Amino acid sequence: MEQFDILDKNGNITGLVAEKGSQLHNGQYYLGTHVYVFNSSLEFLLQQRAYDKKFLPGGWDVHLEHTMAGETSVECAIRGLEEEIGLTAPKDAIRFLHRLVWEAYNHISDVYFLQTDFDINKLTIQQSEVIGLKAVSKTEMLKLVEKMDYRPEEYRQMLFEEINKL
Repeated sequence: MEQFDILDKNGNITGLVAEKGSQLHNGQYYLGTHVYVFNSSLEFLLQQRAYDKKFLPGGWDVHLEHTMAGETSVECAIRGLEEEIGLTAPKDAIRFLHRLVWEAYNHISDVYFLQTDFDINKLTIQQSEVIGLKAVSKTEMLKLVEKMDYRPEEYRQMLFEEINKL
C-alpha cells in the first residue's frame, strides 16, 4: 500500500505517515504535484485519466501525482512522469511555480512547469492511471484552465498569468 507523509498547513512534515486514501484530520495535509508539460511550439501535454479514478474519472488534465513518504514534490513529479507516461524529465528542467493549500481537501499542491519537446508516439502510458494522451495549443490549454471549476480561483488565475507569459 502506498504511504504518504502527513504535513501541517505550512507544508512541514509532521512525522506521521498515512496510507493512500486515508481520511485526514483538520490541520493535516498531504502533498501532491501538478506538472504542466509543454513543448517549444507551446503545445501542452494532457493525460486522460483512467475511468476508475476517484477524481475526474476519464477526464483530461495535466500530470497529477501524490507525493510518497520520504519523497520531495520535485522527485514525485519526475517519478510520476516516468511511471505514468514514460517521460524522462531532468530535475533542473522542472520549474516550480506555486504552492497552493486547499483546506477543503486537506491537500497541498506544488505546481510545476516543464518545457520539453515530447513525442506522444514515443511515450508509454501506464493504463491503470492514464488511458490517453494528447497535445493541445496554448489557447486550448487556457480554455481548459477556465473550465477547471473543481480548482480554486487562485489556482486558475495563477495559471492564466503563467501560460500567457509563454
